[in-house]
Amino acid sequence: IHLNIDAPKAFPEGTALTQGTFDGIHLGHVELLKGVIDASHRLGVASVLLTFTPHPAKVLRPSRRIPLLTLNEERVRILEKIGLDYLALFQFNTKLAVLKAEDYIREILVGKFGVRFVSVGYNHTFGRKREGNASLLMEKKEEFGYEVRILEPVLYDGEPVHSSRIRHELFEGNFASAIAMLGRPFRISGKVVKGRGNGRKFGYPTINVRVHRDKLIPKCGVYAARVRVSDDWLPGMMYISEDRSIFDFEVNIFDFSGDLYGKTVDVDILARTRDSIKFESTDKLIERVAQDEKEIRSILMDRE
Repeated sequence: IHLNIDAPKAFPEGTALTQGTFDGIHLGHVELLKGVIDASHRLGVASVLLTFTPHPAKVLRPSRRIPLLTLNEERVRILEKIGLDYLALFQFNTKLAVLKAEDYIREILVGKFGVRFVSVGYNHTFGRKREGNASLLMEKKEEFGYEVRILEPVLYDGEPVHSSRIRHELFEGNFASAIAMLGRPFRISGKVVKGRGNGRKFGYPTINVRVHRDKLIPKCGVYAARVRVSDDWLPGMMYISEDRSIFDFEVNIFDFSGDLYGKTVDVDILARTRDSIKFESTDKLIERVAQDEKEIRSILMDRE
């Protein structure tokens, strides 16, 4: 699904296209993509998501960390399921950041992608100082010969769905609303590394999963989760530490005793069950973890 966009005449028939960072590929993004895919079938052209690497904020505000809902590899997997033809990763740099919006349309959308249909959200901006927007795309459609569709906001609980809103909900521990806006479980992937082994001492052995530093880690606490081991999804409970400098999290996989060290696993987080608690004794901790297991098994059984 990746594409080298510098290849000459990569799209001789043109494209149906949408663009943006598309972090999370949430319900609003999916509506945009479905419209692009439908238009691509109607026009007989490729469907394309034009997005950027690195995240523009890393170039424009390098001191600010933007935790991502989806890394590039995760986006590819989601887009393949939706049925998109191409994910075009455009290198974002200071030269692109100062390109005038009209030049952006001429040189990139038309020049590189031969755009015949473009769809963006109502609040989408592009080009130097974000001077380009949906109105400019509409204004230039006759000149450059493309169709335009502007998508109105997709609402959840009466408010527009945005990646920043989903990030906020995850950080605040409002997990149910976050995954409702995503339209799927929140997935974290990483390599299994050696931990301190405390869970094994308490009768609840865990795997420690190390996450990419750009990935968003939800609020600390206990979660119901499923872990993909080979081709099987196994139920478990997950613990996220209060320490935001740690990019590991722990999962106790129910009824599993295999060795996963060094392997990469996918963890789908389905529900948040409680905050992190400090216990006055090991016995109190074990008692509470046993209660967590019972609650989480019930949650996961209801979702089968």
